[in-house]
Formats: sequence, C-alpha cells, structure tokens
Amino acid sequence: MQRGLRWLLLLICLGDVGAAAARDSLWQPGEENATWRSECGACHIAFAPAWLPFADWAHIMGQLREHFGSDASVDARTQQEITDFLQRNSSKEDQAARHTELPRMTRSERFAAKHRSAMRLWQKGKVKSLADCRQCHSGAESPAPKP
Repeated sequence: MQRGLRWLLLLICLGDVGAAAARDSLWQPGEENATWRSECGACHIAFAPAWLPFADWAHIMGQLREHFGSDASVDARTQQEITDFLQRNSSKEDQAARHTELPRMTRSERFAAKHRSAMRLWQKGKVKSLADCRQCHSGAESPAPKP
C-alpha cells in the first residue's frame, strides 16, 4: 500500500513540474484564453504574454484605438478579460514600462538577437512583415498541449 502511495505522490509531483514548465513557456501561456487568441490573433499572431512585462501589455491594451495604425478597440468586458489574462501570464522579468510609444516585439533586443536572417530577408523585401511570425514559424499559433 505504501509503495503504491509513493508512486502516486511521485506522479503527482511530476505532473506539477510539467504544468509549471508549461506556465513558464515563452511561446505559450500556461492557460488558454479563447478571447485573447481570437481578438489578438485576428490581424497578427496572438503574441505570447511572456514576451513582455505586464507594464508594456497594459500600455498596449490602453491604446487599442491607435494600435500600430489600426483601431483594435474591443468592448470593455473583452478588454478587461484580455488585460487580466495578460497580467497573469506576462513576463515577470521587468515590470517597469520602458516605452513612451507602443512597444514592438520586432524592435526588442531578444527579437533582434534571434531573427537576424529574417531581418535581412525583410530588408530585401522577401518577408512582408517582421510581425507575421507565420511566415517562418509554422504552428506558432497552436495552443499549447494540455499537460
């Protein structure tokens, strides 16, 4: 009986580690939110919340009428749902807002370090937009598998 209980506890602990790893994924949030995925993914990939600290997400969510040249306004309930989701799943690295203008993923140091070849292709006109992750990352929008 004790041996079986030990195995059960071990499996539960391993499951918790896997769930924690999924929550810490830079690519996929630890929870799914259909509203975020559909609203933010309507014009571009639904960027993973962990890519920015919440201060930057709050800035973006507060400027939806002027969202990089487009009106991305949503009703108040939808805006609050997405904002709450972003807060729970945003990067915890740096909570200070760093921008006076809307932060762009494609101008971040992380993006530049990882996407040198994409930037060269964009400069040559072979990539339409650096923000269209789907051009190079097939499956980038797929929800994370359930742990």
